[in-house]
Amino acid sequence: MSYKKYDIMRNILILTVLAALAFTSNAQIQEEKPFIEITGTSEIKISPNQIFIHINIKENIDRSKKSIDEREQDLIKALQSSGISPSKLVVKDANSYYGKTGLIGREVISSRQYELEVKDAPQAKKAFEQLDKLNIKNANIVRVDHSEMEDYKRQAKIKAIKAAKVKANYLLEAVGEDLGGALIVRENSVNVMGNNYRRNARELYAYGRFESGGAAEVDLDFKKITITASIYTKWRIGK
Repeated sequence: MSYKKYDIMRNILILTVLAALAFTSNAQIQEEKPFIEITGTSEIKISPNQIFIHINIKENIDRSKKSIDEREQDLIKALQSSGISPSKLVVKDANSYYGKTGLIGREVISSRQYELEVKDAPQAKKAFEQLDKLNIKNANIVRVDHSEMEDYKRQAKIKAIKAAKVKANYLLEAVGEDLGGALIVRENSVNVMGNNYRRNARELYAYGRFESGGAAEVDLDFKKITITASIYTKWRIGK
């Protein structure tokens, strides 16, 4: 290799190293610009407007000998009489098993699992009253929800971001600095709490029954659903 070619390659290498050093130095200078990091949090409480009841019914194995279809129709009519639309009752599962009937008899028994949606505590009470009249004991409230849950989650996130900005602003004001623009806004978490239930008809309707057979009045209500949000933010210091 000639001296001239060697000299050219050496110059190229030197220029490459200098460019890399300049880029690194520039990046460090940019990173060293003052900033403040804040995590904003928020909490929103809402009353549920969707209450889901799990219902399990099976063919009567007593003297009435009602089929599963007949029991389903009885359930639908009972709910309608309480102002609950049949469209709110959905079949979730169905099966059959070989079970004991009477003292020595055995036959195939069908069962079905349903999910019933009601809108509030008074309607849930009415539903359990009808279930009790039909001698359907296997019924539980499994969860509660809200039809506009996604909108409330969005509100919680916006509230958390605003809380982060307010906090960053007053912290900087305390040291005589101004809050600049947002550099990073990142969602940490959004959680929904209080929407899982496991309460049955005995607790919600028939609790404290009178010996005469009448039902004691139960003041039904549901705890509010809590939505929390956590948002990480990074702000520039200075206008």
